[in-house]
Amino acid sequence: MTPQRSNSRHFVLALVAIIAVTLVYLRWLDVTNSTIVALTYLLVVLVVAASSQLWVAVLTSCAAMALLNFFFLPPIGTWAIADPGNWVALFAFLMVSLVGSRLSAAARDREALAVERAQLVEERKSADLARQSEDLKSALLNSIAHDLRTPLTAIRVAASNLQGSWLTDDQRREQSDLVLTEVGRLTRLFQNILEMARIDAGGILAQQQWVQPSEIIEGARSLVEHDLRGRSVEVQIETDSLVRLDPRLTASALAHLLENAAQYSRPGSPITVRGRVVAGELSIAVRDRGAGIAPSDLPKLFGRFYRGSDSKRRASGTGMGLSIASGLLAAEKGRVWAENCADGGAQFTIGVPVQVRTGAAEPVST
Repeated sequence: MTPQRSNSRHFVLALVAIIAVTLVYLRWLDVTNSTIVALTYLLVVLVVAASSQLWVAVLTSCAAMALLNFFFLPPIGTWAIADPGNWVALFAFLMVSLVGSRLSAAARDREALAVERAQLVEERKSADLARQSEDLKSALLNSIAHDLRTPLTAIRVAASNLQGSWLTDDQRREQSDLVLTEVGRLTRLFQNILEMARIDAGGILAQQQWVQPSEIIEGARSLVEHDLRGRSVEVQIETDSLVRLDPRLTASALAHLLENAAQYSRPGSPITVRGRVVAGELSIAVRDRGAGIAPSDLPKLFGRFYRGSDSKRRASGTGMGLSIASGLLAAEKGRVWAENCADGGAQFTIGVPVQVRTGAAEPVST
């Protein structure tokens, strides 16, 4: 139905309602009080104004005023008005009807405008989400393509070399070790992709156990053993108490911090890991001796695929590690933050809420 036909239909219904009110008051209820009748008519006018355009309410007001004058203001049954006060009453009725109609129409217009704006905001938000999704997909594909190219090339070259008969045993072992190393790097890449998918799907569930902080650190080191090769990892643990947390999630998050420290510091430079329990929280800090973090990078470090302003000339990687670490820790209500050290290098710290006790640890599930 078109808006014009809808408004015409509302006007007809309004006239029927006013006539019905008039008949009920005159024939069945025997109401002659003009104030009661005027208020009833006014209610009908306001209902019409709330559901149709202003002109419909204006015509309804005029019709109601005419019926009020003819049937309820003396002299009854004529259009004449004997009492000057009734002129004031009719004029007041008409003005109240028009003002109420205008306010109702204005409120309806504002509501329609608000709905339209909300729809525009929702459409813009959907477009932004779609664009962000496409950007993330593009960034993921670019990162994977970049990180797949190097290990696949190395594996292909090493496999070709292994086919040669001129290799000595030491050279053959070196090429075999290269293949295993690059396969491990690929495995780590796909683990990162799976972990990110699980975080997005909300599929990370914490399973708490009693463990010692040293077990968390050793578990993390074993996950990134290749990245730490040739590095001196100094471990400082300031507690021998047991803590209750999810060792798998915590160790995996810590492994990403160790991997990041190895990538963004000089080869052979030491990495310091410090663990302690403070105020019901297990704190593990990873300190490197690199160039530190650019101030502009600090607010963005834990965003997806963010690799720093000068990462292209310093280190390879997908930029997923720190984001994954943050997501894993969030599953056990933990947190991670970064800061520059006054004497050089950067420090990444994880904090996980824990219960603390002394005694023997439970076997850590893998």
